[in-house]
Amino acid sequence: MKKSNLFDKAVQRSNMGNMRTNIETQSPKGTIILEGAEMDYATAPVIRKSLAAFAKNGIYGYTLADDAYREAVCWWMAQVRQLEIDKEEICPTHGTIFGLSTAIRAFTKLGEGVLIQHPSYYRFDRAVVRNGRSVVSNPMKENDGIYTLDFEDMEQKMAEAHPRMMVLCNPNNPVGRVFGKTELEQIAGLARKYGVLVFCDEIFAETAVEGIEMVSFAEVAPDISIISTSLGKSFNFTGVNHANLLIRDERLRAQYERQKEMEHFGSIDPFFYTAVRAAYSIKGAQWVRQMNRHTWQNYCLLKTALQREVPEIKLAPLEGTFVVWMDLRALGLSDEQLVEFLKEKVQVLGDPGKEYGPSGSGFMRFNIAVPRKTIAVFAERLARACKDRLATKPFWDKENVID
Repeated sequence: MKKSNLFDKAVQRSNMGNMRTNIETQSPKGTIILEGAEMDYATAPVIRKSLAAFAKNGIYGYTLADDAYREAVCWWMAQVRQLEIDKEEICPTHGTIFGLSTAIRAFTKLGEGVLIQHPSYYRFDRAVVRNGRSVVSNPMKENDGIYTLDFEDMEQKMAEAHPRMMVLCNPNNPVGRVFGKTELEQIAGLARKYGVLVFCDEIFAETAVEGIEMVSFAEVAPDISIISTSLGKSFNFTGVNHANLLIRDERLRAQYERQKEMEHFGSIDPFFYTAVRAAYSIKGAQWVRQMNRHTWQNYCLLKTALQREVPEIKLAPLEGTFVVWMDLRALGLSDEQLVEFLKEKVQVLGDPGKEYGPSGSGFMRFNIAVPRKTIAVFAERLARACKDRLATKPFWDKENVID
């Protein structure tokens, strides 16, 4: 397979209700859309071929997560994620956030707290609040773009706020960190000490950068964890509301399944059934490796351009995901001004950092799973606009004032 044919070809999004198309039609011509964690790559050929054959057959009835489906998931977890699981530990659900909401209702009570490390995906906070629980923030520490977990604050929050659940995102969206085994073991130790269940979102796991060890929390703490896996990020299935939760502890699994039954889960999506069996294969794994390589090269192109042309603008190190976390605080703009600056001067739309928690102010998240040309144009526009801004920035901007 030629990488350029797979990942440098523009995808067709029109007349299918795609959200990206709606954004494009409302934006000036030439605007680069780097919002949302959705690839600009068509999914793997092996999936498209299987779905085409399935659609042609014409039977779309009630569908079960049978042995063939579960065996495909087990094979993928063992071969790609290096995690051995049993078939009964797989709990299909209608997406990660849906699965999280079910877990919140199953394992916490109204008014109880859920611990989240910010910056973090804003829909986690939304799921907690909409279910009548409270968000307990455990902000990560940032030093020159590198994010680390604040274990002292984590223990203090667990001891004082008494959260019953923690939502961990690994790899982290939006900052791109992959938390290592030692960090996961520290989390597990505190969670066991204070009786906290850990819901770990690992849907970006397959995008971990080559050379970075991606350890599943299910390996470290199977007795206190629920793991979310999906085709959503690794195969660009973000519009399909389906995920597979891995719940290794029998007691937790039974309690979760009872709540799921109360919410009438029903059958799984027959198209997703077909997609999972096709994706979780040797050809699927080969496609993911090629996709990761292309996206990493995009990151290197952007990082090199910024370091060379405008080093004041910094990217967080990318260890996993296909989004970059960009520090634009040097421009001296408010969050609202920053969005307007990027829209008007760079002609690009991204995700404002403040959406991911208070510590995201002055940052932006950009999707880099796009054709190489898109990244090259973005890098050139961004560097030019930022250099112009820095050259004309008033001396009395707040960071230049000496107290």
